[in-house]
Amino acid sequence: MTGIHTQSADTRTRLLDAAERCFADQGFEGASVRDITAKAKVNLAASHYHFGSKDDLFVAVLERRLAPLNEERLRMLDEAEAGSRGKGATLEQIVEALVAPPLRHAAREPGGECLLRLLGRMQGESGELWKRVVDGPLKPFRERMFTALRRALPDVAEVDLIWRFHFAIGALAGVAADHHRLRALSKGRCDPRDVEGAIERLVPFLVAGMRSTPRVAARRTRR
Repeated sequence: MTGIHTQSADTRTRLLDAAERCFADQGFEGASVRDITAKAKVNLAASHYHFGSKDDLFVAVLERRLAPLNEERLRMLDEAEAGSRGKGATLEQIVEALVAPPLRHAAREPGGECLLRLLGRMQGESGELWKRVVDGPLKPFRERMFTALRRALPDVAEVDLIWRFHFAIGALAGVAADHHRLRALSKGRCDPRDVEGAIERLVPFLVAGMRSTPRVAARRTRR
C-alpha cells in the first residue's frame, strides 16, 4: 500500500509541476489539460482523478505556491503587531509583508520565478477564476491584510482601501513579471535581480500611494 500511495503522490506532484509551467508559459486559456498531462507523462484520467477540472487544477497550483508565501506574510504581520505595543503594524510594515515574500521567494526558491510569471499571467484571466483564488488560497491573508490596513488608515474609506490594495497588487505583479521592460527602460542601469533594492524602492512608493488623498475626495472638500 505504501508504494501505491507514493506513486499516487508522485503523479500528483508531476501534474502540479507540469501545470505550473504550462499555465505560466501559455496562460490558463492557452494551456490544455492534454498539454499538461503530456508534460507530466501521465494520462488524462490521472488529472481528472487527482484534480477534477482544469479550474480545480489551476487553483491547486496556486494554493501550493501561495501557502508558504502567505504563511511568511502572516508571520511578518504577527511580528510587527507584537512589537507595536498595541498600536498595530505600521503601513510600511503592512506593505512590506505584501510585497517582500513573493519577490524574495522568486529569487531564492526553485520554481519561484515560474510562480511570478504565473501571477503576472493571471492579471488577464477571467473574473470567475480570480474569484476562486481570492476566496480560496488568498482569503486568510486578504482578510488579515484589510484588517491591518483599516487600522493603519482609519480615515480612508473602505472603497478607497480596496482600490489601493488593487493598485498595489498590480504594481507587485509588474515588478515581479516584467524584467525585460525594466532593463529596456533603464538601459541596463537597473538590475531586476536586485530583489532587496526593488523592495526598498517599491515599499515607500506604495506607502505614499496608500496615504494619498484621492482627487474625488479633494474636489468634495473644496465644494
